[in-house]
Amino acid sequence: MTDVSPPRPDADPARLMQFLWIDTGEAHLAASIDLPSAAPPWPVVVLVHGLSGDRIGRSYHFVEFGRRLAGRGIACVRFDHAGCGESTGDQLSLSMHTVERDALAVMDHLRRDRRFDAARLGVVGSSLGGLGAVMLAARCGARGLCLWAPVCDLPGMTRALAARTPLRETLESIGYAPFKGLRLGPDYFQSLDHLDPGANLATYRGPVFIAHARDDQAVPISESHRYVQLCEERGVPSELLEFDGNTHDFHEEPARSKLLGESIGRLCRWLGVA
Repeated sequence: MTDVSPPRPDADPARLMQFLWIDTGEAHLAASIDLPSAAPPWPVVVLVHGLSGDRIGRSYHFVEFGRRLAGRGIACVRFDHAGCGESTGDQLSLSMHTVERDALAVMDHLRRDRRFDAARLGVVGSSLGGLGAVMLAARCGARGLCLWAPVCDLPGMTRALAARTPLRETLESIGYAPFKGLRLGPDYFQSLDHLDPGANLATYRGPVFIAHARDDQAVPISESHRYVQLCEERGVPSELLEFDGNTHDFHEEPARSKLLGESIGRLCRWLGVA
């Protein structure tokens, strides 16, 4: 089932979206929660952004996604990882350990807030956020998982990057590696294998929907093929939707509408929303 509903029309912003800070113990995460108009408790979707991303999304497509989910009766939590977007924290401390910590802190908040039915959880991961999303879905018993152009083999992708760029030399000389405006420090490179998608999928029992463009230059589609293989080996039902072109962020039409519609339709079905 594909969702084709538009975002809700303008209304009182305080009733449509809540901004809050989520304390991880080491940083405060900036989070936006898109709220349904129906009475709580609500099923909820957590969106995990990628390495150079934030909770807004390129051309605001994460915002549209959250609002459309809320219009269907599903709350959506979009948050900035520590050191990213509006969250506090040292960017140089970003690592796969902090990605895990941040996502679990968001879930801790949702479980304490009785407006949310954490037993009806969906998780979405974009790009590098796919690794955090798989971990969160497995650890928290999500009913469904969407992966958008996800990274699977982070150590392998990093080795390939190091082979064609002076990544190691730069890291050794100035203490960090520049990447799309970010400063990646030693903690990041020492944690590349921390979130093992194969190990996490081994304990996940829900369905997986994967979307990837065939000519994606940022994360090759072979990463999604690897996810399909891992799912098959572990008996996890999966579906890969391949897009034409080289989009990575799915922020332009027609890929944008198709991705959001296909994802929202599945999340509604998985979370029991008509």
